[in-house]
Parts: sequence; C-alpha cells; structure tokens
Amino acid sequence: MGSLELRQWITLNHPAYAVTLSDDGQYVAVGTEEGVTIFNVTGRRLCVYPPGDAAMPVHQLTATPDLSRLYVGARQGWLIRLDLEREGEIFGFHAQILYQAENDLHTIALSSDGQFIGVGHLSPGLALLQADGHVLWRRHPDDGTATEGQIWTVALDAEGHTMYVGSAGSGSNILAALEARTGSPQTRHYLEAGVRVTGLAALPGGTGVAVVLTEDLYTSRLVVHDAGLSDLIWERIFDEPITALTADRERPILAVSIGYEGQVAIADAETGRPLASDLALKSVANGLAIVQGRFLAAATQDGHLVLIRYLSKELHP
Repeated sequence: MGSLELRQWITLNHPAYAVTLSDDGQYVAVGTEEGVTIFNVTGRRLCVYPPGDAAMPVHQLTATPDLSRLYVGARQGWLIRLDLEREGEIFGFHAQILYQAENDLHTIALSSDGQFIGVGHLSPGLALLQADGHVLWRRHPDDGTATEGQIWTVALDAEGHTMYVGSAGSGSNILAALEARTGSPQTRHYLEAGVRVTGLAALPGGTGVAVVLTEDLYTSRLVVHDAGLSDLIWERIFDEPITALTADRERPILAVSIGYEGQVAIADAETGRPLASDLALKSVANGLAIVQGRFLAAATQDGHLVLIRYLSKELHP
C-alpha cells in the first residue's frame, strides 16, 4: 500500500470551502470566506480575487485543466468566471458574472472540455450553462418549472454528454442521469426516505459516477455506479460523514475526506480498494482536488490549504 505525505500546510486565516488544482499540479486555487486565492506549490500567493478589502465568501470552485479559466461560486448566488493570464509567476484576471441566483447556489460542475457548466440550486432548481454564461436550459421555481427535488449536487461527465444530479432535501430524494444539453432524464432513481445525495464525482472516460449517500450525522456510504446508473459497481460504508469527494480527471482514483478529523483517503475507483493509509488533517475538509493520480489539495474548516502527495507502493520497496 502507498502513502499520503504532506507537501505544504498553508495558513489562510479564514475557513476554506473549495479547492481546485491545475492539471500539472503546479498551481492551486482555494475559496474562503474572503474570496479566492491562487498559490504555487511552495505556498507563494500569486493572485487574490476580489482585490482590495472587498470580501466575497466562495464555497464552489472549478477550473479548466490549464487554469486559464476559473469558475467561482459565491454564497450570494453569483457564478463568476475569471479569465486568468499568467505573466511569469503572477496571475492577472478579467472577471465576469455569468449567472445570478440570489442566495441559491449550491454546487457547480465543469465538463473537462470547459464548454459546459452545471448548476445545482439550494431550491428546486437545476441549470446548464455554456462557457459564456448562455443558459441552455433551466428548471427553477422562479420560472414556474421547479424540479421535484432540491439542494442539488451536480457532476458532468468528461464530454459534457451526461449530467449527474442528486438531491438532499427532506423526505425521498433523487439520483438521476440527465442528457446534459436538454436536461431530459435518462435514468432516475428514488432513494429511501431520509437518504440524501451529498457528493458526486464523474469518473474519467465516462465509466461511471461516484456518489456519497448520507443517512444521518454519523453514517455515510460511498457507492460507484456505472455510467447509466443501472449497476452498482462497489460500495463502502463509513461510520462518520464523508465531507468531500473528488475524482481524478484522467486516472481511476477517488479521494474522500471522512469525519470531523479530516481523514483523507484515496481508493481505486474501479474496485474501491484503498491505495494508501489515511492522512488525518485534524479539521473537517470541506473541499478536495486530485490531479495526475498523485497531487492532492484540501481546504479545511480551520482555515488551511493542505497540499498532499500520494506515493504509490511501487515507489516503496
């Protein structure tokens, strides 16, 4: 079995909620109560948004693989696109508000080609946008087209063909696969009463989707379905909540954070087999990212950005 090793422990001074990595693992963006900051792997601060003394609580982040575009979800209900330009080690940016839903933004997801952005609302609402902010479709109570569920988590497959959605309201919730460009249901399952979808991650190559199912304050399940949600591939049960889930873009590896001590774990996405001993961050991890199957980043509730490296067992004689 391999190991997880700390690379950098960066103090942010504010609770951190979301994190994303460039595909080369050299740059990381983190969202906090104050806004977004980009760092390099040594912990050097390269860019801050919003600039100056303005504060904007950021709870969702996703980016194109080269980090040329960063999509920012703010608690006010704004979805903002930052077009980033790098001059040496310093990033400049141009900011544009793409979408607004007052106090009603729960999750966002970006297709790997950067062409589509899925939006899951706190209210009974879902939407799909193009990269320029054009809304391809929306189901929302403000439009008289409310969805059956609410508190939606979303994920897009690599090609942007399928949008996976799961709700976390009271009563019976839904796990579904939608035709991304139209929002038409392909497959839909009702979950047992009280079971909520609190995490989704599309697996690389369109092979399936990982789902976090939460039943109470103490119990959670990580399940992996095939791409059509027809077959359950594997399942693991935890006696603590899973607080963050992410999938590598290119490799079949999942990373999760478990419980109030922030136990970071990685597993083979195809089998569920653990790949390393867990690493405890001693604080809830609200966000995780993984690239190249070996570079990880975590955003913690106690205000830290943690950079981690996975060393596979092949590197351990």
